[in-house]
Amino acid sequence: MADYLKLSLVTPEKQVVNEEVEQVNVPGSEGDLGILYDHASLITNLRPGNLSYEKDNVTTELIVSQGYMEVTDNRVIILAESAEFLQEVDRERAEKAKSKALEIEQSEFIKLQDRVDKMEEESKRSNSVTIRKLEKRINNLSK
Repeated sequence: MADYLKLSLVTPEKQVVNEEVEQVNVPGSEGDLGILYDHASLITNLRPGNLSYEKDNVTTELIVSQGYMEVTDNRVIILAESAEFLQEVDRERAEKAKSKALEIEQSEFIKLQDRVDKMEEESKRSNSVTIRKLEKRINNLSK
């Protein structure tokens, strides 16, 4: 008989999963993690991605947003902003959300690039003023 972990996956809207499982695989902020019976205690951030769990040779997959996971005493508690079973994901909605996120990311990148460009220009102006002041001092010293 396999040893089981108690898995609880909760979002602000509902409890998504509450079962005993053999293994949990999560998208940790520093990389993917596989949690088995008697795993060391830990708390970690989750990044958006695929989460799966296994029970009786059946793998169940979900898509989760960012969140947190705690592992203690063979219990895995996951708090996520959102979670959907893979087979229930509305592909069209997901693609629209992805496109919107990429647009926002690109817009933010452009804003940051503009700020960097302005800072570089200001730095060049400041450097040229400093160089002119130093040249004047050197000229005054050499007289």
